[in-house]
Amino acid sequence: MDVYKFRLDQIKDKMQEKDLDAVMLFPSANLYYMTGFETSASERLLLAVIPMDGEPFFIAPKLFEGQIRKEASIKEIIVWNDEENPYHILRSVLEEKNLTDSRVAVDDTMWAEQLLHISQTITKLSFTQLGQLINSIREIKSQVEIDLIKKSSSIVDDVIEEMKKIIKPGMTEIEVAALMEYEMRKRGSEGPAFETIVGSGFNGALPHYNAGERVIKSGEFVVLDFGATYKGYCSDTTRTLCVGEPTDKMEEVYNIVKKAQEIGIKTAKPGIKAKEIDKAVRSYIEQKGYGEYFTHRTGHGLGLQVHEEPYISGISETVLQPGMVFSIEPGIYLEGEFGVRIEDIVVVTEEGCERMNKTSKDLTVIGI
Repeated sequence: MDVYKFRLDQIKDKMQEKDLDAVMLFPSANLYYMTGFETSASERLLLAVIPMDGEPFFIAPKLFEGQIRKEASIKEIIVWNDEENPYHILRSVLEEKNLTDSRVAVDDTMWAEQLLHISQTITKLSFTQLGQLINSIREIKSQVEIDLIKKSSSIVDDVIEEMKKIIKPGMTEIEVAALMEYEMRKRGSEGPAFETIVGSGFNGALPHYNAGERVIKSGEFVVLDFGATYKGYCSDTTRTLCVGEPTDKMEEVYNIVKKAQEIGIKTAKPGIKAKEIDKAVRSYIEQKGYGEYFTHRTGHGLGLQVHEEPYISGISETVLQPGMVFSIEPGIYLEGEFGVRIEDIVVVTEEGCERMNKTSKDLTVIGI
């Protein structure tokens, strides 16, 4: 079956459940997922509209017509020129299709400016968020999607192995980040999935630090947290490498994080709630006396976006199902000293879960 036809049928089933008349997709991962057309949001109004009854269609600027025809599964395209008012055109089209007095789910990422223009121009429309309606479809990955995430993850694995040979004392964090991004592109990535993190020494204790001008020194950890995109699908992996020999405390903390991460992987299986993984990981770190230094959730889903459903947190009631893909990434962060985080991407299988990353998680000393 055509993948976009299958997804269209799925979303129409959800629309029927929620008593929706239409869905409006803004330039986003959802638009790409549902149509195959990828573009960035801009001031020019571009929408895909999926009615409950009838065929979906695009409202798009003239300059995108050729690209949409080439890439998108939706065949009907109503184009507008820069001298025209796209909101008036949208109103005319919805009037023609008997959709002006409708309940519409809009993409969560739609710009407020454009949504306000639509609501002011077509006053009888009522809006709700698309949110969970499409997330519940996207969080179960097809085998094709799983294979693309595996490829994206393998690119990152290869870059980690390359970095083990390259990183030396005297290099700056931002220099390492630039090399990582170059090596990802060289291996087929379209670019980083998010801003690359290279946190050396005490910067490694800042979980969402990026990379700066700090010079890497011998005898400290370097946290590498980065992801590739491959055919639109993201990876996200963290390894903490030791430049020079670690202290006893560094080795102790590293091994606690490594064991906690392995506990998380062993816990993940179909039928359990996501919060059970978080609890298992967090409980081990607490037993070892470092609970207050694990300051974030255990993981997050990923696919077309680097953060999406399901979230592996202490409050998540999501029941794991085969095809769900997410990270398991505990960390311990000692402010002013160092941080350790280890992250793999896993996919839930019928029996348990499969780890997509293959690079070693053993404490690795480099730069000697």
